[in-house]
Amino acid sequence: MCKHASNFTHAVTLTMKSRCEYMGPKGLMQRYLTEIEAKENFRQFIQCLNSIVYGNAAKRFGASVHVIPVLEGLATNKQLHYHCMIGNFRVGADEALIDSAIRTAWLKTDFGNVQIDIQSLTSEGWIDYITKEVGIGDADNVDYDNVHIPEE
Repeated sequence: MCKHASNFTHAVTLTMKSRCEYMGPKGLMQRYLTEIEAKENFRQFIQCLNSIVYGNAAKRFGASVHVIPVLEGLATNKQLHYHCMIGNFRVGADEALIDSAIRTAWLKTDFGNVQIDIQSLTSEGWIDYITKEVGIGDADNVDYDNVHIPEE
């Protein structure tokens, strides 16, 4: 992760609701948050964020923000949430636009909760913070299915 740290500009924490409601064949149904649901929810977030940031270029040319997501709470029985490093926003995107894009994309997901923290990434200390659960037995908390890093 340290190798790619210079490609990331924002440290983001995204919280998730423990369940979501939807209209099923038998009326109002509930879906509970699991690790699989959380990862799918994050995938939807990245698709939406790419669409907001890059428009049609996201689908046509594969333009994407860079992201390293870490799913936290599995080993500690806390509410599941993501810490991530995000970068590669289009040229000219200011802080207000980036903040708005992240919040809008997250709140469009099924499990996206309103508690969202977005900070400019100023040090490599964030990498240590987001991987803190590795030291307590959860080495699998990096969501490798949703990692998007620059090609070398």
